This record gives sequence, C-alpha cells and structure tokens, in this order.
Amino acid sequence: MISNKKSLLALSVASALTLSGCFSDDDDNKVVVVPPTEPTDPVVVAPELPDALALVVSANIVDAATQRVVDANVRFLENGVASQNIVDVDGNAISMIEGTGGSFAFTKKEDATLTEVTVSVTADGYIGKSFVVNLAAEEGQTVLPVQLAITSKNADGVSDTVVPATIGDDGSSSEAIVAQTSGKAAAGANIPAGVILRDASGNPVTGQVSVNVSGADASTSAVTAILPEGLNASGAANVEQAVGVANVLVNSATGSKVKQFSNPITVTTSIPATTTLNGVPIKTGDTLSLKSHNEDTGVWTAESTQATVGSFNAETNTYTGSFQTDHLTFFALTRTTAACTNDMVVNFTGAAVPSSGLLVTETSSDASASGYAPGGSSSLRILSGALATRYGVSAEATARVRVFDFSNNIWFDSVSEVPVCGTVQAELVEPVTYVAETFSLTATCSNDATVSVPLTASVVRYSLPGFSAKTAVNLGAGSYQFSDMVEGSTYNVSINPRVNDTNGPVAAQTTTITAGGAAESLNITISCSEVTGA
Repeated sequence: MISNKKSLLALSVASALTLSGCFSDDDDNKVVVVPPTEPTDPVVVAPELPDALALVVSANIVDAATQRVVDANVRFLENGVASQNIVDVDGNAISMIEGTGGSFAFTKKEDATLTEVTVSVTADGYIGKSFVVNLAAEEGQTVLPVQLAITSKNADGVSDTVVPATIGDDGSSSEAIVAQTSGKAAAGANIPAGVILRDASGNPVTGQVSVNVSGADASTSAVTAILPEGLNASGAANVEQAVGVANVLVNSATGSKVKQFSNPITVTTSIPATTTLNGVPIKTGDTLSLKSHNEDTGVWTAESTQATVGSFNAETNTYTGSFQTDHLTFFALTRTTAACTNDMVVNFTGAAVPSSGLLVTETSSDASASGYAPGGSSSLRILSGALATRYGVSAEATARVRVFDFSNNIWFDSVSEVPVCGTVQAELVEPVTYVAETFSLTATCSNDATVSVPLTASVVRYSLPGFSAKTAVNLGAGSYQFSDMVEGSTYNVSINPRVNDTNGPVAAQTTTITAGGAAESLNITISCSEVTGA
C-alpha cells in the first residue's frame, strides 16, 4: 500500500538522519552535514521516594492534669522483653526512645502481626507508668492517635519523697533507711540496718543511693492515674482493684537499680476506710492480695505473701496496709469485685465531632479508660465488655467523663462522676472556631532548580506550642491535610521528609504557620544525584 511505502521512506530518512547527522541545503544547493546534538552531560535526577506509610501511630506523652506535653523516655515491650517489631517512620527498628520531646511517631514492621505493645514511660518529676497500646486501626485509618498521660509527683492526691543514704562496701547500711510520706496518699519503705542491697544480677550496690517512695489516694482518680496498665486479664468475671499503692525505687549514684534484698524490708501504704471486702468495711487485721509490677518488663505478678490491714488513722480516715518483700517494684494492694461486662460507650449529641477527632477519658478510683473518636463519629466504644475487665472497671464503676481536642479545649465535661459501665450521653459544644488547610511539600535539587518532586511519603505533624501534636493525613501527590486548627493561632510544624539525597536521609524540617484557612507550602532544597550518558 502507498501508506506503507511512505512509512518505509520516512523510516529510511529518519535512519539516515540518525546515523549521518542532519542534511542542509544552502542557497548554492550544496549539501552540508550538521553533526548531531550531543546530550547535555551530566543530568540531575530527582530522588526516588518510598511508599507512603500504611499506618502511623501518632503518640503524645502529656501531663495528666494539664494535657501539656512532657519530654520523656519510652521503651517498647512485648511479653516482658524489648519489642523487636516496632520501627520508626523510616523503618529503623527501635525498642526505646530517649528524649521524645513529648511527641513521637512510630509504626510496626510490615510483616509484624502484633495487635498491641506495652509502652513504658519515664520522665523527670513524674511517676513512671506502663501503657498497653492498641495497634489495630479501623479500616481505612492511616493515623492512630495515642495519648499517654503521666502524673506529676506534685499532683493532687499523690505523695512522693526521696531519702539519700550511704551504703557500705558490703552493700548494707549501718543504720535503718526509712522513707515515708504522709496523708491520704501515704506510702513508705523501711530497710533495716545490715540488709544488703543488690542489683538485678544479685551484685551488692554500694556508695550513695536515693530511696524514692510514691503513693496515691486510693479514694480518688489519683490511684488509677499512676497504676500501670495490665493488672487484670480480659473477660474475667471479677477484677482486682487497687485500694493502696506504693512505688519504691532505689537507685545508686552511678545509675544501678536496687532490685533485691538479702532480707525482707517493710513497705506500707494507706487504704481508704471506705474500702469494702465482700461488702463489709475493712478493719484492722484483714488481709489483702498483693500484686507487683516490674517497670523493666511491664509485667504484673501475684505475690505469694499478702498485705495486712493495720491501725486506723482518724485524721485521714485511712488504714495502714503493710507487707514484707525482698524485691523492689510498684506494689498494689487489691480487692476483688464484680467486673463490668458491658461495652463502655459514649454517645455524642450536639456539635459534630471535628474531622481530626476528639479524645475521651473516663477517670475515677475504680475506672480509668480513654479513647479516640474519629471525625464525624456519633459514638465511641471506649472499651468492649471483655476489655473493661482488663482495665479493672467494676460493674458499679462511676467516673468523670471528659471530651476534649488535642489542645485541651473542652467539648464536654460531666464534672461529677457518672455510671460508666454501659452508655454515657455527652452533648458536645464546640469551644473554639476551627479552620482547615492543605500543606504541600516539594523537594528541589540544589544542583538544578528545574528538577523537583512532590514529597508523597513524608510524615507531617503540627501542634500548638506545648500541646499534643497531630499527624496530618496524607492526601497524596505531596499534599497533607491540617484539620481543626484554632483560627488565628500559630502552629509548630515538623516534617520528616522520608527522602534521601546524595548525603543520606534528609534531616527533619520545622516551620510555623498561622491558621487562616489558606493553603500552605514548603519547598526543601536537597542535593540530587547526577548521571552521565556514558
């Protein structure tokens, strides 16, 4: 066909041009051969990007009273040992983070099947606590917010004291070491003279040590605020509830922990006189079960000994509970009561839950539960009936219910305690005016400003100064959603670009924005690779 002949002719001409250069006919009909254009060498190439993360756990460590972030250290534990399944957002395995700044993000290995991890949190001036963090996200959920609230040693309902001591070369003190607090939150430790202090390996600890004792008023929410999670198992008919607690820590000046003693020491706690056993008020001579929590493993253990109810203190309306032990940890005196087997649910009416969601807490002496309500939710199941037992919620539990955003703006507060083993009605009121913005990220090559790429796999977090950070939802194509920002407020923004340049991973970036509803953007200059035609 003619068309085929033309195609063959065109192909022949094109081949000639490719092989011999371009032909030009000047005015004298002389054929001039023009050499082919050589490619520009070298060529700057935009970096390759990883896939966006399927799930980001957006964690904040906050003061339980103020909800302001607290710089803390965290450890990730599974079954009493360091977790091997937790990674940072760059995919690096982590079992601990020293100095979180109060906010951090992590995820789990791609092939990991774990649905929860124990997170142990410690911070200067706060009572350490372990949390059981759920890693199961709802379908389509890419950001899982987690709020870890720790209690100041100066908080209401809490007592704390530190006593220094000098330990001899044999690991003992020539005098008794006594650390004791007072009031409704009283707790104490008495280490007799001559008792040898040992570390976890059984080696004597010598030199200067500090004995730190903390307690909590078990008639208030202070007791559940400092109680490490995981005391009870799921699905039990009855639950153990703490009616007296003592956290005893002994550390040497060189950083060694005292974990064992050659002979028993005495530990005491305060027990509210309103405590009942099998429906009868406690009295002197009664015994209580004793549980211990190891802050190094995150595991609770039932002690073989029991605690004895001692003398009554009319001034504080408490009894003194005491027991002997040859090791140190967090101790809880417990009573058994019927468990809550109902789902713990909060129904929302009034204002709609904003797109970035709300935090919900239920706190009292016999209930401590929290959850996250995604944007648009009409209700939140804080705990299933099975999990309510795990968190020690009794069938008759009452608690103060609060609903608030990540900057502690209150949407609902029951103020007084209400029954929580079942459904609570919460009428939401929007406390501030919110705006939303999109945030676009690009990377431009420093060695060729015409080469750039949208950063499609970054982790972007934003917060009001001093408050919890939220992780922006990845919209794709280098765009991220900032939701529910307080109009007119200035936010701190941190970005992990998750991109490599010629020097390795690009460092984290920070900026600030003022919430006004307009789209924002940031361009990051990076050093890009160069390739040649050779």
